[in-house]
Amino acid sequence: MNTSYDVKFFEISRNETSKTPSYVIRWTVGGRQKSKTLRSKALAESFLSDLRQAAKRCEAFGMETGLPLSMLQAKSARTAFEFVRAYIGMKWPHAAAKSRDGMSDALSTALPALTKDRPARPDAETLRTALRKYALLPDGKRPDAPHEMAQAIRWLEGASLDLVDLGETKSTSMGPVRTAASSVASAVA
Repeated sequence: MNTSYDVKFFEISRNETSKTPSYVIRWTVGGRQKSKTLRSKALAESFLSDLRQAAKRCEAFGMETGLPLSMLQAKSARTAFEFVRAYIGMKWPHAAAKSRDGMSDALSTALPALTKDRPARPDAETLRTALRKYALLPDGKRPDAPHEMAQAIRWLEGASLDLVDLGETKSTSMGPVRTAASSVASAVA
């Protein structure tokens, strides 16, 4: 992960484009502009204070997220892949066969889009097959995966986005991921 100690903060401003009051915190990390919008001025001041205190403690800030490493470690405990597996485990026993099929089909389509750019990415069909036939089955129902599928699953485990990153809009070959990412993030909250 690229980090930087070059952090600059700007004043909190009211978001004039929003119908409801919200406040925007802006800062730069290594020359890259970052921002976060929060509902109240008190929340915005608190968040900015946390950022300033981290900078004062000489913490490194992540270039991608703009957050100090201490915030990243606290928030990145679970990935989208882990969440989807937990969701499947929770829903599977009470779902009808067609519902299970539809759930695994939808999640095996969306989950590959919720990954980081990492080398050795398996092709889309391999990822989808690995998810549908092996990874997205509950623990007691999951057969042993062949070598190629096991590699694809390991790649997914390593490349899966952290849940805290799902609020960010990213463009992929499948188009914008905001809708799928937002629904997963809202299910977590």
